[in-house]
Amino acid sequence: MEINQLSIWQIIDTPGVTDLVIDGASYARADYGSGFQDVESPFITDQDLSEAIIQLALDAGSRIDIAKPVADFVYRGARFHAILPFGLSAKPLLSIRVHPSKPQPLESLQAAGMFSNQQLDWLRRQMFHKKNIVFSGPTGVGKTTLLRSLLSEVTERVICIEQTPELFLAPPAIALTEREANQEGVGQIELDELIVHALRMRPDRIVVGEVRSKEFRVLLQAINNGHEGTLTTLHANNLESVAERLLVLGLLGNLTSELTSRLVSQSIDYVVQLGKKGNQRVISGIGQPIMTPTGLVVQRVAI
Repeated sequence: MEINQLSIWQIIDTPGVTDLVIDGASYARADYGSGFQDVESPFITDQDLSEAIIQLALDAGSRIDIAKPVADFVYRGARFHAILPFGLSAKPLLSIRVHPSKPQPLESLQAAGMFSNQQLDWLRRQMFHKKNIVFSGPTGVGKTTLLRSLLSEVTERVICIEQTPELFLAPPAIALTEREANQEGVGQIELDELIVHALRMRPDRIVVGEVRSKEFRVLLQAINNGHEGTLTTLHANNLESVAERLLVLGLLGNLTSELTSRLVSQSIDYVVQLGKKGNQRVISGIGQPIMTPTGLVVQRVAI
């Protein structure tokens, strides 16, 4: 088993690797920054993979077994998502997202083509003026990478709230992480509750790693109560679909579409949309949420 786990580290420690997926012992693919390609699987049998997943979760202080066959945890700076084949899948599944040990300088992201010099200057100005920004895009386009790089340049008391740690900010930043219920089904602390606690911790700015559900309502309330410089990410395929996504998040928080539209247009200054141009991660658009007679829209702005 140690040999198999060592092989996992050999793959994900390779410079440039962003993701490794292992779908049963016979199929493994790694993304070296230009899309997935086949790699030799570190495991011989599905049983070997299942045992490695259980051990990795234990080492990370998490749990995965027949009673809880899905786990999401961070270990040695990488985010692991694992599924054991107990009625959920025909085989064990492991997905690993790799984050650099240190934030990438913004200049290196600019040199890689993520944004222009003009856009870099714009991003820094918005951070300085503590604008409230949503970074949007599909999976794997660099939302967390860009957010982490931007935050590495501030020395404020940032309260960072995440479901699973990925930003790894340096002090004086504070990290709060959602906690799952224990085996008795008690003790769960979710993102919306953590945001409320963060408001009482004298933050200079609040960062939510990703909004997915009812925590969006609490975040909007926090911004409207005067907490400037709030940053978060969400999943949306393009800038034109962000408004609809925000309305859905509002509904999940029991807000009407009209109230969500009003709160969003009053509180969120910009949406920065990321995507891919070929294999290159890029800022594909920047917009401002505004109210129109027909509802909420995110209007593109030229930068």
